[in-house]
Amino acid sequence: MTTKESTVDKFLQSVCRFVSTEERAQDIKDELKDHIESYICEYTNDGFSIEEATSKALMQMGNPDTLSTDFKDKVSNKNRIFTISLFLFFITSLSSMTIYAYINNTYSIIDLLVNMAIFVLYLPLIFGTIKAYKKSKTLSKKEPIFHIQSYKEPNWYESVLKPTKWFFILSIIFLVLGFLVDFKDIPKNELLKETLDMMHVLNLYVISIVMFSCLSPKKQNNIVYDEGILTFENFIPWDNISAYRWTKEHSKNKVINSIELKFKSGRSYTQRIIKVSSYQMNLVDEVFKSNNIEKRQFL
Repeated sequence: MTTKESTVDKFLQSVCRFVSTEERAQDIKDELKDHIESYICEYTNDGFSIEEATSKALMQMGNPDTLSTDFKDKVSNKNRIFTISLFLFFITSLSSMTIYAYINNTYSIIDLLVNMAIFVLYLPLIFGTIKAYKKSKTLSKKEPIFHIQSYKEPNWYESVLKPTKWFFILSIIFLVLGFLVDFKDIPKNELLKETLDMMHVLNLYVISIVMFSCLSPKKQNNIVYDEGILTFENFIPWDNISAYRWTKEHSKNKVINSIELKFKSGRSYTQRIIKVSSYQMNLVDEVFKSNNIEKRQFL
């Protein structure tokens, strides 16, 4: 890479540091690069060297920090509020129905315990999202270092999530249709149990769809701050990370880079995939290095 290309790339990277997707960042870079190249061509025709022409062209474009604010993606808490509200509504309704069924001898103590155990499994996601919401409100008053840009191409994880979500959506449709078709044939003494069973499965399907949507890497909107990394359903302080490593996979003949974190508690952070644009790998390395976090080949 020539000095000119390196200087222009650093300028464009700085301009796009608050852009959340690689696709949009590339569109902005392509548009600005055309203008920069035209300015460089004008200055070189006037007798300036490539280095001088590049410097003058970038000055002509303006301050990259000011431009980055103009192109900054808006990050809203509406999705977090919706997700938290939906989870709390379904868990509250499911818990109420389960207790009601137990009191009316429709469910046994085993049914009660099994359903309650299922609800407990969703609590970490709910509490994590609430924590991320509160932290996001606090961090909104501060300027982030940069947004981690996600890829347009889906990786294997996202490819699995999409058909899984459609499976649950179709299951909901067939479940409701099947219940309505068989409704008249259900004995009165079993109507309550059958209705509650159907509502339980229906609510769990809906919760699963929301959960899979939240866990999609493209929905994460990972933002790097001085204090740590803010994701959709969690906030990861730098002090909690002991090491990290880069992982690679191929999708549509393109290398997709992801970062894997290890916590100081000794637990590998493998549940969430944080995809990072190849243009930002050096930037991520610099931030982790500045926070004294060790880069490893294996965790």
